[in-house]
Amino acid sequence: MNHESNTIPIVGARPGNGENRAGARPAGDPQGWARLGAKAQITLVNMNLLYIRLDDRIDYEAHPPLGLLYLTSVLEQKGFSVDLVDYQILPRIRRDADPFDLDTALRYIGETAGIVGFSCMANLLPFTILVAERLKQLHPEKTILLGGVGPFGVEPLILERFSWIDIVVQGEAENTLPHLLKVLPDMGGLSRIPGIFYRRADGSVHHTGRVHRICDLDTLPLPAYHRIDMGAYDAFGIVTSRGCPYACRFCSVAPVWDRSTTYRSHDNIIAEIRLLHETYGVTTILFQDEFFYSSEAKILDFCDSLQASGLQVRWKCYGRVNLVTERAMKRMAQTGCTQLRFGIESGSDRVLKKVVKGFSVRDSLESVTIALGIFDSVETFFIWGFPFEDMDEFYETALQMARFRQMGVTVLPSLFSMLPQTDIYREYHKGSYDGALTLVPELVPIYVVTGHEIVDTWNAVPDNYRPYYDFIGAHADIFPGFFLFNHETNVLPKYKALREMGFA
Repeated sequence: MNHESNTIPIVGARPGNGENRAGARPAGDPQGWARLGAKAQITLVNMNLLYIRLDDRIDYEAHPPLGLLYLTSVLEQKGFSVDLVDYQILPRIRRDADPFDLDTALRYIGETAGIVGFSCMANLLPFTILVAERLKQLHPEKTILLGGVGPFGVEPLILERFSWIDIVVQGEAENTLPHLLKVLPDMGGLSRIPGIFYRRADGSVHHTGRVHRICDLDTLPLPAYHRIDMGAYDAFGIVTSRGCPYACRFCSVAPVWDRSTTYRSHDNIIAEIRLLHETYGVTTILFQDEFFYSSEAKILDFCDSLQASGLQVRWKCYGRVNLVTERAMKRMAQTGCTQLRFGIESGSDRVLKKVVKGFSVRDSLESVTIALGIFDSVETFFIWGFPFEDMDEFYETALQMARFRQMGVTVLPSLFSMLPQTDIYREYHKGSYDGALTLVPELVPIYVVTGHEIVDTWNAVPDNYRPYYDFIGAHADIFPGFFLFNHETNVLPKYKALREMGFA
């Protein structure tokens, strides 16, 4: 399951109503404290943004950037000075600003250190690269790093095409960046730093190899929440593990972690819950990793530890249909779990087998039915538009969605996105599927590639956004997630059916 990065249902996300807002600092203070700017050794910029404008409606929700908060903690612990910028806060403090305007982004980022590291997911990768280009044009002396899951799988292509990107960091940057900062700005010692792609003097791209995984996540300090304005965020998540061992062929997350999982201890997790609750007033937490529920024994032990802590918090998490048990779910509810989320993906057994999901349609119906009788809320995620999904199989999925909705389950359908690290995209690239990927800007909202619904009608692309789509179209092998597979026969008929059923 990869709904946090590959199929986030961005359309429909709403700003929080304030009941779970932390109140440590005024929401108008975007950074939470005085920025170090050029005085720092590195500026880290979070470019992930859950924001979409459709007609007169804006859907926006902000979450603390956990990846960069972990990285900031590690760097500070090792004595480095970090300047942290969270770009996703822009719409909260400047409501009339266009977050997809390059000049607006540069003004918000402001003065930076000599080394600037951008982090993004796939949907903001094109915009992030263009922002980096503009920054490099203004400050050619700066060293530009790119990281996060966005560039995963296309790192060499990025360095070959975009000269303003100096280094791409792959994998857990907590293991890479402290060594990298000791070498930079001298580019001569880069070959000794694992986990990076860089350009040699002759212009060729060199990969120094995968960095070793952090096997014991307890060795990491807690995220640097003190570096952000916690009052500016709508919801708060915790990551309890990294990676998923399952082989789902549509997933863009598991390949990033080599389909292996590392964990935090329950004591370590509860220490973070205590920090969020007692210091920042957070009352509801989402365990946002896809493998939080890895076994009945593990989840029961966590529930016992949480109860023993005395912390009174509500929590939500993801579960797998083939792993959850009624006993464990009841215990979860007893200790504050109010919502369970399942990646169902399809209502067709053939499609489920094709994507190697590991369970059947009947399994999903049984698990969801039991969960619905235990939790306040059950959410189910579906994916439509697989290149091998025919209309009959699509209608099986649509009927499963309708059945769940009638039961009172929240149903969140998403159009499949061919991100470059997925098995399905690699199969497409090898010619396994009869069809083509086409960029149709009029059908895709600006910078929504993961978890998107296509727009209601053919959408006129504003002139100021047209260059972005031209940029994406010129580099289809780097940004395939923006392209639709057989849109006339695979996407539009299915979308029309979803609209008729009230799902779009």
